[in-house]
Amino acid sequence: MTTSNKDVPQIPTVPDSVADVSSPKKFKWTKSLELGYIEEPGSSNIESASGNSDELICFHCAKSAWGVGLGKLSRCSKCQVAAYCSRDCQVANWKGGDGKVGHKFTCAAYKRVGEDMTIIFGEDKDVARQDILSKVRFYAFPYAVHRSSIVGRGFLFVQSDSSLAVMSLPTPILSNGRKYPRLRAVILHWLTMKEYDSEVCMDDFELASVRSELKSAVDTYDKNNEVPVLMRFRCGHVAVGVAPLTPDFKLCKILGKEYYSSGEGSGALQLNIDDTI
Repeated sequence: MTTSNKDVPQIPTVPDSVADVSSPKKFKWTKSLELGYIEEPGSSNIESASGNSDELICFHCAKSAWGVGLGKLSRCSKCQVAAYCSRDCQVANWKGGDGKVGHKFTCAAYKRVGEDMTIIFGEDKDVARQDILSKVRFYAFPYAVHRSSIVGRGFLFVQSDSSLAVMSLPTPILSNGRKYPRLRAVILHWLTMKEYDSEVCMDDFELASVRSELKSAVDTYDKNNEVPVLMRFRCGHVAVGVAPLTPDFKLCKILGKEYYSSGEGSGALQLNIDDTI
């Protein structure tokens, strides 16, 4: 996990003592909707995501079917997404190693997004949002606790200029086997309802459609155990919910003080979920 250098505080490495804390398991999603993001004419989800050819390549060696003299690549029988040019490549990719995450750990995520990098079912979208929050929880939740201690009750506004499907993948490898060309990142703000009305809804009036659910979450959440969340993605997906604090409130206070007490993080915070290469 890295943070952007632009207008974003440099965050210390998470202490080893909290590295093994389990991911948050119980989320309460109260509303989700699609604002109808429109792709450029003639572009597919894969093309717009990868920024180059959407030709399928082997998930292990990155060769195309043409490059190895095959009519087509074989797909993983479980997810029907990951493609391979040989049995050897499939076995190697399943196990992982040499700094690469094995497909056995990512198969379910690829099954969720499918060949077209689109999440269809509501339950899958719920899981995708939870996975994203789990990736940034050691930075996002201490930030939320710290900011709330200063400005009062509010919510964590999580935005990304990538789609929900792209952000939910464990690695930046798309369904065509190609690497996502942009940085996968989220921008975080801790906002009060007053700021939501005067700033967020003024910039995007469609977000006013979740106001009642968001206000209810802000008014009723248990600050010692929960964080209200509003998430928005480039694909137009928006969701309101309440996330459990992981790590717990006490540890979030400690980490928040360590990370942000100098005044850094007083505004927006950008978290990059993949290391910059």
